[in-house]
Amino acid sequence: MLLFQICKECKVKAINHGAKILDLRHPHHNQEWFWGPLRASRLHDLVYTCYDNVPHALPMTLCERWHTETSSFHLFVREMTITLDDVARLLHLPIEGIMLSHPKKVSWADGVDLMVRHLGVMQVVAVANCNDKYGAYINYKALRKYYEDYLDAATRLLVAQTPEDVQERERVRTTCVKCHLLYLVGCLLFGDKSNECIELIYLTTM
Repeated sequence: MLLFQICKECKVKAINHGAKILDLRHPHHNQEWFWGPLRASRLHDLVYTCYDNVPHALPMTLCERWHTETSSFHLFVREMTITLDDVARLLHLPIEGIMLSHPKKVSWADGVDLMVRHLGVMQVVAVANCNDKYGAYINYKALRKYYEDYLDAATRLLVAQTPEDVQERERVRTTCVKCHLLYLVGCLLFGDKSNECIELIYLTTM
């Protein structure tokens, strides 16, 4: 959830995407169509564990106390390391499952197909937005726009009048949740130092 990068000046820099989540719009808490699937995914608590800044002293202190030979922190009290049990108990995140054992990276063409099937965009739009610089990726800005557009559409269809409206409402709601989950996963679990894109392969796990 927090990456460190060594800058040219030999300084440690925190790579933090948490600020992208803090100002993200969410439906009201009585909208079970959104919060129900989010809880079922076991990623619900990520919404509340993000952060917008990291003090410079924190990564510097962690680096000073880290020993590569033992893969642990040598603190004044005792030697400690971060375990998967810590992740599960403190952040309430799953430490096993399909999201952690997904297929290898997919090609740009497969990424376009994933966007069409899972994000509900047209082929020509998917081609324009799937980042061919890295492969099957979508940038944060485009994904956020999709999420907010689907959220607005779900709000407009809150009171559906026809069977067609009901069907469209369900499609919009499902896609809105997928967009949000992919945004969460990209920002807070599997982010990288580029701070630009999210890997589309995670759509296959949602």
